[in-house]
Amino acid sequence: MRKKILHSILILIGIAFIILYNDQYSFATNSSRTNDEYFNIITASDFGCSLRAQENINNIEKLDPELFLAVGDLSYQTTPDCWFDMTKSLDSNTKIAIGNHDDFEEEGTTGDKLKDKLMNHYGLNTSYYSFDYQNMHVLVLDSQLELSVDTLESNAKLTEKIGNKDKTKLDLKKQEPLLERFQTIPIKDLFEQQSVEIEIPKLKKYLDLNSLVPDIKVDNKQYQFVLDDLKKASQNKDIDWIIVMLHKPFYSPSSKQLEEFILREKYEKIFEKYGVDIVLHGHNHIYSRTFPLLFNDQDISLPIIESINGRNNTFNSSNGMIFLIVGTGGKELHRLTEKPDYVAYGYNEGFGFLNLKVFNNKIEGIFYDIGLVCDTIISEKKKETMDLESCQPRNENDKLKIIDYFTIKK
Repeated sequence: MRKKILHSILILIGIAFIILYNDQYSFATNSSRTNDEYFNIITASDFGCSLRAQENINNIEKLDPELFLAVGDLSYQTTPDCWFDMTKSLDSNTKIAIGNHDDFEEEGTTGDKLKDKLMNHYGLNTSYYSFDYQNMHVLVLDSQLELSVDTLESNAKLTEKIGNKDKTKLDLKKQEPLLERFQTIPIKDLFEQQSVEIEIPKLKKYLDLNSLVPDIKVDNKQYQFVLDDLKKASQNKDIDWIIVMLHKPFYSPSSKQLEEFILREKYEKIFEKYGVDIVLHGHNHIYSRTFPLLFNDQDISLPIIESINGRNNTFNSSNGMIFLIVGTGGKELHRLTEKPDYVAYGYNEGFGFLNLKVFNNKIEGIFYDIGLVCDTIISEKKKETMDLESCQPRNENDKLKIIDYFTIKK
């Protein structure tokens, strides 16, 4: 009898050991991978549903990514149906961020419906969220829920003092949907409400004249979510890499859209504190990669550059974050007029995507131009420009063009 009881106890101990052992390692997906194994993520933004975007998606499909991160401005139409059709083979692996052409800011009431359809399709309760994939944590933000330099500049009404009267004139821009939704308020008052105390060069003239801007209400739920989420991710021993994606860029070469100083002031130090490695953006229809950067408390417009002389574009993850813009999904490309010292690479000569190979101890990034063959035309300003409607796929035998390559090591 005693032997049977002892035998039973030993069996139970053995079963318990197996259960504990399996529980210990089932969630730690990176523990089963060697340093030579990786998964790949592909990212781009600002697509539309043209042949250019379709060809981009076709090339992305061929690489069979485990994750496809679409960083906003997806269909550029009143519905997202063409986007869903174009990306159906990637649907189960797709994660999105909301862009300005996916909501009210650009599209008015149509944008509200567009955003709802996108969120419903991808099973999102909120437009900001996060998830883990193997040894990586991804935080997705909705820059449309924030006070944006780009939004304020495009909606501002300049005011001029004439005698004892104030004369308000609209800047030479179209009437924006936000001006229909919100009452206007002096920009200094809005900054005071939102505790914005930084100098922003692109808004200087509006601040000097105390111009009128939409009285945008910022909900701090997203901010609190970021604090809680990144703290938790940074304490997770099974997470080696943290990536953030949001549409409007913290840092950018001089192009059509502005750098987001307000978002930079609000979030960058939090990203640093909790060890974010890469921040993905869209909005400017270019490709851009910064050197690893740290926030500069003394001058927000001049980040601290780390590892500027990284050998073979190889950097250490402890030396700051790399900020990337991959707005080359398929819409018209934007100008690229000036590259600040903190931008390592800028490109606006073709459409393509960024492939990130994620290992245990490094991330390798490759930006590919898909090699569309496009005619050139002379613009009204007598400048040579790309004829977008003429673009055709490259010869099937031609390889994708590698434009930029970088490595981040732990």
